Amino acid sequence: MISVLYVDPDSCIREEISVFLQADAGIQVHTIGSAYEALDLVKKQRFDVIVSDFFLPITNGQTFLEVLRRGRKETTPFIFFAQKTSHAKVIEALNTGANFYLLKGNDPSKAYPLLKHFIIQAVQQYRLKEELVTSEKRYRSVVEDQSEFIIRFLPDGKLVFANEAYSRYFSLDKATLFSGAARHEPPFGEGAGSFFLTDLGALSPAHPLSTTESSWVLSDGREVWQHWNNRAIFDETGKVIEYQSVGRDITDQKTAERALLEALKNLGIMNSITRHDILNQLTSVFGYLGFSLESCTDPAIREYLKKALSSAETIRTQILFTRDYQEIGSAAPQWQNAEQVFTKAAGSLNITGIRIENRLADLWVYADPLIEKVFFNLLENSLRHGGKITTIRVYSRETDNGLVIYYEDNGVGVPPDAKEKIFRREYFQNTGLGLYLSREILAITTIGIRETGTGGNGVRFEIVVPKGMYGKRIEESSSCISRYGQGINP
Repeated sequence: MISVLYVDPDSCIREEISVFLQADAGIQVHTIGSAYEALDLVKKQRFDVIVSDFFLPITNGQTFLEVLRRGRKETTPFIFFAQKTSHAKVIEALNTGANFYLLKGNDPSKAYPLLKHFIIQAVQQYRLKEELVTSEKRYRSVVEDQSEFIIRFLPDGKLVFANEAYSRYFSLDKATLFSGAARHEPPFGEGAGSFFLTDLGALSPAHPLSTTESSWVLSDGREVWQHWNNRAIFDETGKVIEYQSVGRDITDQKTAERALLEALKNLGIMNSITRHDILNQLTSVFGYLGFSLESCTDPAIREYLKKALSSAETIRTQILFTRDYQEIGSAAPQWQNAEQVFTKAAGSLNITGIRIENRLADLWVYADPLIEKVFFNLLENSLRHGGKITTIRVYSRETDNGLVIYYEDNGVGVPPDAKEKIFRREYFQNTGLGLYLSREILAITTIGIRETGTGGNGVRFEIVVPKGMYGKRIEESSSCISRYGQGINP
């Protein structure tokens, strides 16, 4: 429904206008004869549009419009429907805030359809503008009420928007933020921030997102940390026109991480000292048991001594295992070239007479730095228990659920009833602890491992990498990884 206030001293035209417009069920018209009465009515009742003659008694249409626009700050659409006047007065009316100026002509009724069109158009434009203003206020209130820091800036680092949380957190006033001096403020400023814009330059339409962490010293001397999610905004030609970054304070998290690392460091030192002392004592045990075995001639006692030596060897193996297990998770996961990691693991073993097929070219995996030990354990397992092996191959294949890295040899394989047991800590047969350790290393980044080979036809270990944890380097000189990279079929 559109409510119209029509102001005209001519009662006949008021009646004609009312009848014509209200023939449309979506329009309701209220008519009045003077601007004085109209101003009084507008105080009491709201209308969607005001239509007025220019020549009114006492107060003319121009003064009527000026009181509404400049005096009362009224934004209701206003249309002049009047007899011909000077161009200067028409321009003045439009500059004061009139939406349209329509001439009545000799026969005003001929202009009624066009007047109706202008009324509908003016109301639609006004309502659309109101909706946009409301939407902008709603959006701005949501953004301003966020505890996260939200900023938008140009490629040269000049801020174009910063929400209240950002200003409050860094104690920066709006004048400083938008003066250009913000290029020296977080996350653009000193330390890690000095590389912030440079790193964003690596973003592209195909890869518009990045994350960064940076530290900052506040005015009170406290060091704080922030995590930033960044998005590059491009035009239709692929040129970056703006960046948006959403940050949050991670100081407590960083403090907890430091405390945890310090605790782990101290625990590691204690474990190393204890382990060193136990191994020294075991060396003495081995020596005394060895001397006793050489000097003893009683078969029964010699058998006991051999069992004691075997138990001591088991203790030493388990102590050494604690050293490896302690290292799991001590360093943050990182992107690693799977082909290079496997090649390095194979190079640390004495592999002769066996053909190695490494088909992991250009594959990167996000895993614990100890992933090299996983490949080492698989290779050592083949050498120890595979029998007469002539070929070891490793390759990858992408599936609907992620990526599978296959490790195969042509040895004796794993018996069906031992496929899961070999990954258990209690299943210890020289490398049993190694496979248990391998599963634990991979689990740090939710990577799984299983054995699916056929007994008698060699082993087939499947390392299952979930989506987001593998990919390809975008380009040789880039540090960016394209996740969900293509697998390489054998």
